[in-house]
Amino acid sequence: MKKRTLIIMALVLSFVLTACGGKGSGADDTLTIAMVSDAVSLDPTQTNDTYSSNVSFQIYEGLITHDNNNEIVPVLAESYEQVDDVTYRFKIREGVKFHNGEELTPEDVVFSLKRCIDSPNIKHLFNVIDKDSVKVVDGNSVEFKLLAPYTPILHNLCHPGAFIQNEKAVTEGGSDYQMNPVGTGPYKFVSWAKADNIKLEKNEDYWGEPGNMNTIIFRIIPEGTNRTIELESGGVDIAYDIIPTDLKKIDENDELQLFRDFSLGTHYIGINVSKEPLNNLKVRQAIRYGIDLDQIIQAVWMGVGETATGPMPSTINYGIPEAFPLPARDVEKAKALLAEAGYPDGIEISMATSDKKERIDIATAMKEQLAECNITMNIEVLEWSAYLKKLESANSDLFQLGWTADAPDADGMLYPNFHSSQVGPGGNYTFVENPELDALLDKARLLPEGEERKQAYADIQKIIMDEWYWIPSYYEEKLVGARADISGFPMNAMGWYPLKDIVKGEAEAK
Repeated sequence: MKKRTLIIMALVLSFVLTACGGKGSGADDTLTIAMVSDAVSLDPTQTNDTYSSNVSFQIYEGLITHDNNNEIVPVLAESYEQVDDVTYRFKIREGVKFHNGEELTPEDVVFSLKRCIDSPNIKHLFNVIDKDSVKVVDGNSVEFKLLAPYTPILHNLCHPGAFIQNEKAVTEGGSDYQMNPVGTGPYKFVSWAKADNIKLEKNEDYWGEPGNMNTIIFRIIPEGTNRTIELESGGVDIAYDIIPTDLKKIDENDELQLFRDFSLGTHYIGINVSKEPLNNLKVRQAIRYGIDLDQIIQAVWMGVGETATGPMPSTINYGIPEAFPLPARDVEKAKALLAEAGYPDGIEISMATSDKKERIDIATAMKEQLAECNITMNIEVLEWSAYLKKLESANSDLFQLGWTADAPDADGMLYPNFHSSQVGPGGNYTFVENPELDALLDKARLLPEGEERKQAYADIQKIIMDEWYWIPSYYEEKLVGARADISGFPMNAMGWYPLKDIVKGEAEAK
């Protein structure tokens, strides 16, 4: 009787350990990631935000992609070639299946490319493609022509907006497709509990090397300290966007590790120049002279990243941040500029921001400093998707945002943010409409690499800074925390992390 009792107790204990996710259990096949904000859409043509892209990168694939060295490599294209200055041809990989069982066809590729050309969120990347020229050739190849030679087109095709979708799934899904995505990637969509989690599972029919995890769960944890706490406790395996105040906790914890790298991104304070009084340059200058930007950034980011001076970091080709020294704070000059603009008694404006702690802290510090300059600034904090909708509708005065270039090329940073064709969903949330700037942006993106292109982008950056459409605030350094038993994390400057090759194993001593 005693022996039988011991056996039963051992079985019960084994069950409990398995259910609780003990080491060696099935829970080790699950990778849990903490993200700041929820995805906006899982239809890659309908959004252009980092959070959506980080999920979509597991579900979908493009014709080509960047490797960890930013070199372009084929994916769903078995091979590709540039036929002439404007013609590109891609041989489509055979034997690839979508998650709904449909086989990938060249017609799906044509359908997907035409969708991304039409999309207002990403048209800046693809509107140089002649939509009518996208066609199937030679039975299993797809070809398109550009409206004019365009240097970054292959880099742009690595963007999530060019992920290939199944025409049948998109057509039948209609408006619900964004919540039920179908790709060819190593992971399939399972479920989405809004503002809580997104669950994916391994694609057992994946055409390439399969993913190492059976399940990937993205948990939405907006508060930075809570993400770190979950990482420390093992509630998540990886936490994106570690906050500066938690770096020491991770560095000193042998069970954790930290990944960090400068990105292709700039955080900025945007000024909606379509609204009074912000359409007055002197008012924009007054706001800039009213703040000690370096003091604010150092206090908030605590030495992570760098205080921004120009619209592009030096990690992007033709970025010249050294050309724009930081103006010193000058309260009296700010007041004088307001008076010259016709506002001797000051102005009242608002700043919209997402619920990211660092942005709220920057807004709070700005509010205090601007108050000394006769500028009353109210702060409105919004959840991410509601925040983007507000920016797209031109309802903000000032706002805070970050923009990460889609490739290490100036076009991907400057065209979407400052060309008049991109106002609203395209990325131009300051609603700038400057014909001189438009002409330069149109010219620069078509020039071959060299001195003429370099000078064009220098001229563009000078106009942006002379007009103060942006107050560049911070050159971003990505911080990702992980448990020590995680290996294969693909840290990169883009901020989009394909997770297929991650392995969970025994923790290694630091």
